[in-house]
Amino acid sequence: MKTTIILLLYDAFMSGETVSRAKFCKKHMIAERTFYRYLHELTEFFRSYKPVYMIDGSQIKGSYVLKNVGGA
Repeated sequence: MKTTIILLLYDAFMSGETVSRAKFCKKHMIAERTFYRYLHELTEFFRSYKPVYMIDGSQIKGSYVLKNVGGA
């Protein structure tokens, strides 16, 4: 289940979606603390393997987007 949810989160980011923490947690029946752990794992993955990308809190509180910071 953990791997599936992390991959769903990854897929949402790679598709250009804005991910709402509350909606994602409710849809996948996970706690917010679990969401933050998964988000941290994805952040570390991008930092190590796709450094042109960065997960960023958007202007809307509790929402996250994937930004291309490397111009590629």
